[in-house]
Amino acid sequence: MKLIFGGARGTSPVAAADFLEFGGETTAALVTGLGGENIVLDAGTGLRLVNARLGPATPGAQILLLLTHYHLDHLMGLPFFEPLYSKLWSVEIAAPLREGVTAENAVHRMLAKPFWPVQLDSLRAHVSLTTLPADAEPPRRYGGLEVRWCAVHHPEGCHAYRIDEPATGASLVFATDMEWSLATATEKNAFFRLCAHPQPVRLLIMDGQFTRANYAKYKGWGHSTWEDGVDVARAALVRRLLITHHAPHNNDTRLNAIERAVQQALPQAALARGGLEEVRLDE
Repeated sequence: MKLIFGGARGTSPVAAADFLEFGGETTAALVTGLGGENIVLDAGTGLRLVNARLGPATPGAQILLLLTHYHLDHLMGLPFFEPLYSKLWSVEIAAPLREGVTAENAVHRMLAKPFWPVQLDSLRAHVSLTTLPADAEPPRRYGGLEVRWCAVHHPEGCHAYRIDEPATGASLVFATDMEWSLATATEKNAFFRLCAHPQPVRLLIMDGQFTRANYAKYKGWGHSTWEDGVDVARAALVRRLLITHHAPHNNDTRLNAIERAVQQALPQAALARGGLEEVRLDE
């Protein structure tokens, strides 16, 4: 199993020469399994880059697109997702119910007139929209992969996902938007269970948009600090940590400085890089 980051930026995309190393595209990632499974995580502008790694479609090709939540930075790339416009692809878009809003509600609104010229019922792909149950046990099976999830603390709701590949032992948790310091005990326990069950996860990707030095200014915005990520990774006994959802004003110089601090605190940690960074999880 491998993970490919299309985008790791939070809040808004950025484009400038001093943002190239960590990328300026907003959240989108591709998980590919040993059996050729394609699971896409979120639909930010990084989805444009993910298109290139899906390869040419064959009749019956399938994609599962899991949405963490419906804030625009995680959904704005959806109209540019090329498989939606090919009759060779079957695309399932799925998410649990969040404050009464389903994936179907969100996608219909995203592609509605006058905001986009092609509506959901006009797409050439076979598109299905699924409301995942609140309880992620037993896990959702997708080919040789297993998917679990839990709600995390974020305005208007958000979910973290865990993907396991039992055949190789590869596993990851993707928690892109979460305010750890404001999470309830119930939310924290659910997240620790996600990281620990059925065994400690190999890779934790966790929101670390802020630092503890500047967090007070942004309290309530729905995001964690990189220090929170280090604390959670230690407590959950994960093998590797990647901090994601980088603030749009943090250029490469600033993010490299943050990464040095992260690695001083936890050597097996780093900052995620967008622009098709590939992370192997079965080695």
